[in-house]
Amino acid sequence: MANIQYPVTIFSVPHLLFLAVLLPVAILSAFYLSKKYGFTKKIIWMCAIIGLICELERMFFFMEETAGGYRLPGNSLPFNQCPFQVILIFILAFSENIKKHKLLLSFMYPSLVGGAFIGILIPSATTYYHGLLELATYRYFFFHAMLMFLGFYLYLSKPIQYDIKDYVTGIFFNFISLIFAVWINAFFGWDPEVNHMFVVRPPIEGLPILNFNKGWLFYMFHMVWIGVLLITLCYLPVIIKDTPILIKTIKEKRKKQ
Repeated sequence: MANIQYPVTIFSVPHLLFLAVLLPVAILSAFYLSKKYGFTKKIIWMCAIIGLICELERMFFFMEETAGGYRLPGNSLPFNQCPFQVILIFILAFSENIKKHKLLLSFMYPSLVGGAFIGILIPSATTYYHGLLELATYRYFFFHAMLMFLGFYLYLSKPIQYDIKDYVTGIFFNFISLIFAVWINAFFGWDPEVNHMFVVRPPIEGLPILNFNKGWLFYMFHMVWIGVLLITLCYLPVIIKDTPILIKTIKEKRKKQ
């Protein structure tokens, strides 16, 4: 890693250029395609295939040669939030009735948008392993931009009618995925090099909030509230729309009692 040419460190000029280009492209593409085509499985399949190609490239990039042959290190397995989404995208692609997957969509939508945004904003893998001249760098940013695009597309194309229950479901399943990440990291011996979902250590050193200044529990507390904030922002239009209806329903039930 010491010989990396043009490393893409956080908020460096190359990183800011990736942010400036990819975020608007992902959001505007989702708006355009959702308006032009509505919800179509072709876009789901396109994202599934792109995701699979990106994951195969990531797998070969991380593969290490040893005395006994080749090995795939634990950090290359799809247990991080974003790589795991590829599996879920294929489930949607093969599904005959997307509306039956309301629980899955309520989890995927904020996870795709929020998780991919954090992945682009804090490019930990790029910072540690990739240089600007490496294909893996562009795969990393393109992959996360594709996930963000798909997240917005799943919301804007309205395969289901999202409601405030989906907001609660999204928070619940993301919290469960965090617990699952703790178990997975424990299985790998709490290895800092594996660090699925950044449970073992922060994505990079020197972050103002996500650090060990006050210990691991405070670090995880910050992880949770940032996740809840991102999910809330994703569901904010739904919350604004449904809250008055929910309050009215509660008042009517109280009157009947």
